[in-house]
Amino acid sequence: MLFHLETALDEHIMPDSKLNIDFLEKLCNAFGPSGFEREAQKVAFDYGKEFAEDIEYDRMGSVVFKHGSKGPKIMLAGHIDEIGFVITEITKKGFLKFHQLGGWWDQTLLTQEVLIHPSQGDDEIIGIIGAPPPHILSPEARSKVVTKDKMYIDIGASSEKEVKDLGIRVGDPAVPYAFFRTMERIREEKKEDSDEKETRKVTLAAAKAFDDRIGVFIGLEVLRRLSEDKIEHPNTLYMVSTTQEEVGLRGARTSAQMIQPDIGFSLDVDISGDVPGAEGIVQKMGKGVSISAGDGSMIPNPKFRQFVTEVAEEIGVRHQPAFLKSGGTDAGIIHITGMGAPSLFLGIPTRHIHSHHALLDLSDVENAITLLVEVIKRLDKKTVDSFTKL
Repeated sequence: MLFHLETALDEHIMPDSKLNIDFLEKLCNAFGPSGFEREAQKVAFDYGKEFAEDIEYDRMGSVVFKHGSKGPKIMLAGHIDEIGFVITEITKKGFLKFHQLGGWWDQTLLTQEVLIHPSQGDDEIIGIIGAPPPHILSPEARSKVVTKDKMYIDIGASSEKEVKDLGIRVGDPAVPYAFFRTMERIREEKKEDSDEKETRKVTLAAAKAFDDRIGVFIGLEVLRRLSEDKIEHPNTLYMVSTTQEEVGLRGARTSAQMIQPDIGFSLDVDISGDVPGAEGIVQKMGKGVSISAGDGSMIPNPKFRQFVTEVAEEIGVRHQPAFLKSGGTDAGIIHITGMGAPSLFLGIPTRHIHSHHALLDLSDVENAITLLVEVIKRLDKKTVDSFTKL
């Protein structure tokens, strides 16, 4: 990237945590929109290869980190792609028209910066998303949301030739120009099932691409702990950094077809129901890992979900139920692969997803990793078979 923003923590490991914040920062800052994941995937590969017993690939660019060689096949999926843009036109006056890669809400885009990777040049180019200024619009037009088809990317050029001299061509990708940072808070909140209050230290993180670099991070941290702590488990774990989730769950489809898993987990961000206008969303940032009861792409196997919930309660991991009426994750594809694989979406409630700056609580991430390690230790053949037997 063009510059490095230091995290707010002097120690790059959270207090009382094993999280590798340096790696999370590098992973989130990496360039990798859907279809152009190579840079971000290389960051994941360089980290994960130290802890995998074998590495496999599908032909969509997904990377499969394998750990263990017996028992049920357990698939952890986090998608490496982030939402971004692709250049669709270079105008005579040097402005860039674009199309979205993944879902963008129009209101989040105006005046935001983007980073372009020119296919014919070595330099990264920063642009600003613009539209006709409100000062010259009619009162009726000013009251309406500007849609993406009316927007353009301004890189300060004055001609088509100047743009092309910089190496930019139709088909080149772009991502939000934003950087990872952390911040600490002291928070007073009520204890569960009690009117008493407790004070806790909270470490929050803001970044682009938490959707879904945080899922890849969780999966690779699970892999690291299994490896470094020499934790035995009765199964074969496939931690998969999938591609092109934001444009149709495509890498999950090809990698799951290759693996033919017996059990599947999707690790992803979740909608956080603690912001104005999000009433009815039960999962909240900072309240623990969310264990989804369903979304627009799947209904989780009830026995499997109950098993994971009971493990969370047994080991004292902070967790919460979750449900989304629409949308989906890689689990929507994994659970219907082959003869079917009981699957579950574990989420990190995150504010402001699909924007330049998302926000989450790193304690939720720690809870997700701890829970997954303990679940994996318990997923033997008898247990896995019990989820689908009458």
